[in-house]
Amino acid sequence: MVSLTSVATVTMIVIVTAGLAAHSDRPVLEAFALALPVLALGQLPMVVRRAGGTKECLDLGEASLIIALALVPGPWVVLLSLPAALAPRLAVGRRPRRALLRTAVVTTSTGIGVLAASAIAGGRDPLVMFPDVRAFAAAAVAAAAYAVSTRIPPRYWFFRAGGGPEDLETPRFPSAVANTALGLAVVVVGYTSPLALPVLPLAAAGLGILYRLKLRSLEEHSHWNEINAMSHELIHGDELAIIEIAGRGAATLFETDYPTLTVWPPPQASMDTRPAMDTRPPLDTLTALDTATATDIPATTDAPTAGNRRPRQEPTAPGRRPRRLSRRVREVTTPLLAGEQQIGVLTLTFDRAVVWHEHEDQVLAAFTHAVSRALVHARLDARTRRQAQEQAHDAGHDWLTGLGNRRLLMTRAAAELERQALAGGCTGLLMIDLDRFKIINDTLGHSAGDRVLQAIAERLRRSVRDDDVVARFGGDEFAVLVTGIDNPGQAETVAAELADVLCRDVVLDGMPLAVEASVGLACYPDDGITGEELLQHADIAMYQAKHSHPRWRRFDGDDDSSLERLALIAELRSAINGNELVLNYQPQVELRTGRISGVEALVRWNHPRRGMLTPETFVPAVEQSGLVQDFTRVILEQALVACAGWRASGFDLTLSVNLSARNLLNTELPGEVAKLLVKHNVPASALTLEITETAMMADKRMAHGLLARLREIGVRIAVDDFGTGFSSLTLLQERVLDEVKVDQSFVRKLLVEQSDAAIVAATIHLAHTHNLRVVAEGVETVELMEALAALHCDFAQGLHIGAAMPLTELTSRLRDTASAPQLAVGTNARILPLRRRRPTSPA
Repeated sequence: MVSLTSVATVTMIVIVTAGLAAHSDRPVLEAFALALPVLALGQLPMVVRRAGGTKECLDLGEASLIIALALVPGPWVVLLSLPAALAPRLAVGRRPRRALLRTAVVTTSTGIGVLAASAIAGGRDPLVMFPDVRAFAAAAVAAAAYAVSTRIPPRYWFFRAGGGPEDLETPRFPSAVANTALGLAVVVVGYTSPLALPVLPLAAAGLGILYRLKLRSLEEHSHWNEINAMSHELIHGDELAIIEIAGRGAATLFETDYPTLTVWPPPQASMDTRPAMDTRPPLDTLTALDTATATDIPATTDAPTAGNRRPRQEPTAPGRRPRRLSRRVREVTTPLLAGEQQIGVLTLTFDRAVVWHEHEDQVLAAFTHAVSRALVHARLDARTRRQAQEQAHDAGHDWLTGLGNRRLLMTRAAAELERQALAGGCTGLLMIDLDRFKIINDTLGHSAGDRVLQAIAERLRRSVRDDDVVARFGGDEFAVLVTGIDNPGQAETVAAELADVLCRDVVLDGMPLAVEASVGLACYPDDGITGEELLQHADIAMYQAKHSHPRWRRFDGDDDSSLERLALIAELRSAINGNELVLNYQPQVELRTGRISGVEALVRWNHPRRGMLTPETFVPAVEQSGLVQDFTRVILEQALVACAGWRASGFDLTLSVNLSARNLLNTELPGEVAKLLVKHNVPASALTLEITETAMMADKRMAHGLLARLREIGVRIAVDDFGTGFSSLTLLQERVLDEVKVDQSFVRKLLVEQSDAAIVAATIHLAHTHNLRVVAEGVETVELMEALAALHCDFAQGLHIGAAMPLTELTSRLRDTASAPQLAVGTNARILPLRRRRPTSPA
């Protein structure tokens, strides 16, 4: 703020004073009377501008000192500076203590200036030397010493004064030079050319205007530099750090007494850990680091927008224009926006009304934009990190128990084995399988089974050390990696303790449930040197433990059955890669028409030494080898090649392929099936994947999710061996099936046992109620076929229709039945031959 009137008034008084002094041979009473107001007016700020965290002030202290030295002796100048500095400060409402402290600074600085002038004048008073050149030099030195002394930051004095504009000054020597020049000019003109004195008011006014423009430029430059620096600081902080930086920046940038930054939703951190920003008494609002929920300050339709800051102004007199370049305010409020959505509000509150300039509106808009952008960036970054952490955790942990999964355990095992290879230590790997866990699932339901699994997982956690790794492989299988042991005996002790802990009852809703477990152990380096070898050997030992007492076993490489199984596992990879796996196909008949409508692919292993092996011989070894996914891929590839050949020959058959329980843990299975279907040009509706009820319920959540994805691409899902569990009927309601295969144990006794007949009839009825097809397995007589037809069963499969046969034999039978008439099941009527679709000729 510049008051030209004040400048002119001071200048005129200075001129009059100088004129009187120029015509006086010695100081007179009038000179003393004029020196006092000159010194007092020199202490009043002529220009005050806020620039960032400081206030720029311009007074005429140096000029008034020079003029006073031309009016009265130096000691009197020091004496008069005391009331001259104190009175103006008390008049404008400064606190007495601060006014006295500042007065002491001014008086001391004046004394320093007078002493400096006397030293330059050779010990003489400058007053008696005017208009000698040495007197002007002495006055200039006095002004320079005064400028340096008064502009030293308060912390370097013997006290710390704060609160007023003067107390925040930093050295601004260009203004001191201008003041010195003005004071010397007044004295020189007063002594040499009194007629030129009227020009001095204009010079003083020009000086004030130029300095005001300079301060405005410095202010704007300071504002943008601070916002730029704060933006770089904001971009690297989290949400709480941003709130702290923004609160501190608002207090510094706008010189506000109470910056209030409210964001919603609040940051996810304890409010007790927020650092304090403001030690002054708070208003009835939040401090700069407080946060609130959206209900504290609701975002309504009339909420301020980016261009709608709402300053609380002093009352405007009638008739005055409301739009001004500056205005007096006590509070300024502006929203924080993320696009069109308001995410917070910034309020600047002042103890007393201050002048708010239009430029500060622009600075505030840039400030809130930087804070809003930083908050949005921090929230997106936090959400991304949280999602990445969740995905990384889910990738290595079991969703039900929170334990690690196979991937996590094998990763840790690889690292531990590498460490032990250097240290020469031992590591144990335990495989754990809950015995008769299916009874709990079938009797009490899968929710109870899940709670039992969680209880077992918690027991395992509490029974091992923190450095050991506990994992769930799926279903009722667990594994424990025992680390940091010196010999296998320590691992055997752990295995015995876990077997004992796991055989204790699990109390569920007050009901004790008997749970037993089989534990298999393999130790590095005696039983294997890789994680996969240890896992395979621990799995073999676990199966051996199921038939032994106590219920844990360490792997024994001398056991013949174990060696045979190991040999099969070792040969499996070559069997998969060497086309030793072959498929036989068992036909399925549609009972309504009597035609072959589909086939089920059944695998055999054409072993080079043992001959043709049935699935019962090698499938368990496949599941233990970790080659299940490769095994399934080869089977699907062969089956789809055969299906594509039949369809090209005009036989519209469906193809059924069995999946293992471990296939349901492969999240990439739907994509792999889709690629194979496209590769062999087989429609997805022609493929049926069969899953046993036990496999489907081992990890229900994962299994149902994967089956749903398979159904989305058009593949049909069938439950195999249906009816062997007490809870089987719940599957019909869960919309993950297309087909039900009634277990042969019920079908074979359909005509013998009334209870079995009732089960088969009820299953067919319930399946049809839920729009599911029914396939009866184990049909070995024509009487069974007729009975199933009477019950409206859809399809039949068994030895009466045909045993599993090689591809060439089945193809030959399809051609034979295509030209031979057949009897409809259950009647004597003759039906048309098997319909044959004419191949489509290439375009």
